[in-house]
Amino acid sequence: MKNNAKKAKKLLPLAVLLAAAALLGILLAVLTRSSTDAADTTIPLCGFTAEEIDRLAYSGNNMDVTLLKGSTGDWMLDSDPALPLDQAKVTSLVEQYAALAALRKLEGSDLAELPEKSAAPQMTITISAGEKTLALTVDQLNAVADVYYVYDESGAAYTVMRSDLATLSKSPRDLYKAQTLTDKTLSDVAAMQVNDLQFTQTDGSWTLTDDPDYPVSQSSIKKMASTILQMQTAWTVTAPEADTAYGLDSPDVTAVLTFTDGTSLTVRFGNAVAAAADGSDGDSLCYLASDAAPTVVYEVNADSKLAYAVTKESLYEETATAETAASDPVAQYPIGGEDDYADSLPE
Repeated sequence: MKNNAKKAKKLLPLAVLLAAAALLGILLAVLTRSSTDAADTTIPLCGFTAEEIDRLAYSGNNMDVTLLKGSTGDWMLDSDPALPLDQAKVTSLVEQYAALAALRKLEGSDLAELPEKSAAPQMTITISAGEKTLALTVDQLNAVADVYYVYDESGAAYTVMRSDLATLSKSPRDLYKAQTLTDKTLSDVAAMQVNDLQFTQTDGSWTLTDDPDYPVSQSSIKKMASTILQMQTAWTVTAPEADTAYGLDSPDVTAVLTFTDGTSLTVRFGNAVAAAADGSDGDSLCYLASDAAPTVVYEVNADSKLAYAVTKESLYEETATAETAASDPVAQYPIGGEDDYADSLPE
C-alpha cells in the first residue's frame, strides 16, 4: 500500500503538467478561433466566383477597360480583341475583383455623415456573370480612415480600404503579354545581314561573307544576332497605319537572319514611340516590324538598336582568330551596351 501511495505521489506532478498542457491547448484553440472570427468581419461585395465572371469593366483613374471571356475561356480586351493578353495576369485581376470586400456597411446615423456623392467618382466597376450583373461606384476618399466610400446599384454605402482598390485599375499595357520574334537559337543561325554588312556563321565562328579573312569582333556580331533572338515586345499595334507612320518605310536598321533550315526572319527598326496616353514611357521604345507577323507593328526597347550601330571598321578586332571565335561566349548584354553607339561612329 505504501509503495502504491509513493508511486501515486510521484506521478501527481506529471498528471498536473499534462492537465495544464491540455488546458493551454484548449485555450489556444479558443483564442485562435476567436482571432480568426474577429479578422473575418469584412462584407463581400461580389456574389460571383472568379470562374463565374465573364465580363469585367472598370473606368476612372485615366482608365477605361472592358475585359471579356471568350468561348475558350481566354480573356480579351473588348476594344482590341487581337491584343495578346497575359492570361495569368488577367485571371489574377478577376480574382481580386471577385474577392473585393467592404469593412463596413454604413447605416443609420453613419449615412447622415456621408459627404454628397461626387459628380465624377474615382472609379466605376461592372462585374457580370451570365445574366447577372453587379455595379459598384467608388466615390470619395476618407483620408483619415484611409477608406473609400463605395456604393452598389441599390444605393447602399460601404467603406473599402484604399489599399484594396489601389491595384485594381490595370491598364491594357499592365495586362499585355510580351511576344518573342522567333523560337530559334543562336546555333540555328547560318547567316545574318545588318544593313549592308553580311555575315556567315560556321561552327560557331562568324566571318564577313565578302571578306572572310577580315578579323571581326565575335561578341559584337553575336550581340546583334542574340538581340533579335532574345527580344521581347513591349506592345503590339494590332491595326497599324502605313509604314510611314512608324518610320518603317525608311528604317534605321534592317536585319535579316537566315537559319540552317532554310527559313529567314527580317526585322526593321523604326522611329521612337511617342509617350502614350496611359503614361508609359515612349522615349524608351521604338517601333519594329517583323515579316513573321506582317499584319502588326511592335514596340520594343529602343536600346535594341544600339547593338547594330556598327561599321566594318568598328568590328575590326586584330586578335580575333577562329579559335577565339569558337570559345567566345554569347554577349552578356544582348540589348545594347554602354558604348556601342558612340564607339561605332567613324571619327
